[in-house]
Amino acid sequence: MNRKAHSGGFTFLELVAVIAIIGILLAIALNRLLPYIDEAERVGVLTLESQIRSTLMTAAAKRIAGGRSASIAEFDGNNPMQLMLTPPSNYVGELRGSEAAAVSGRKWFFNLDTRRLVYRRGRPFGSTEDAGSYEDPEFQVRVVFEDRNGNGLFEPGVDELWGVKLNRVQGADWLAGRDAAR
Repeated sequence: MNRKAHSGGFTFLELVAVIAIIGILLAIALNRLLPYIDEAERVGVLTLESQIRSTLMTAAAKRIAGGRSASIAEFDGNNPMQLMLTPPSNYVGELRGSEAAAVSGRKWFFNLDTRRLVYRRGRPFGSTEDAGSYEDPEFQVRVVFEDRNGNGLFEPGVDELWGVKLNRVQGADWLAGRDAAR
């Protein structure tokens, strides 16, 4: 008997088969998990939107309680990030024109030309069909009041102040999680 005893280790073919199976399982897992990264981005934007709304309400309430309700008109069209104690780490500041256009994905900025707070969405990790049809979310601060004299300006003592709002100007479909094709 001239045969050598089998050493009990993996053959090259068995090793290749195991690596191929692990690769297939990993691909399936990634395919299922990547859409959750996109959803986390959307939820993060919604969370910050809520924080900004709360910050606006608090700032307005402080001014009203301090007898300075007329100064609430200063909020109209201004950058709400200036009111936040700590802006998010992905906020790049106030920008104009080409600087605003060059902002990369997953970043916030205030567009000085449009007077809007913008979130530049990142490239989707999950399914890319219809991903390009969504608009980047944009928000604008508006003072809400009853314009009793019809001049379009808030005037304390003349107009009735209702509050301050953070309006969604665009990107509502993405923020709502609706399919862009609908």
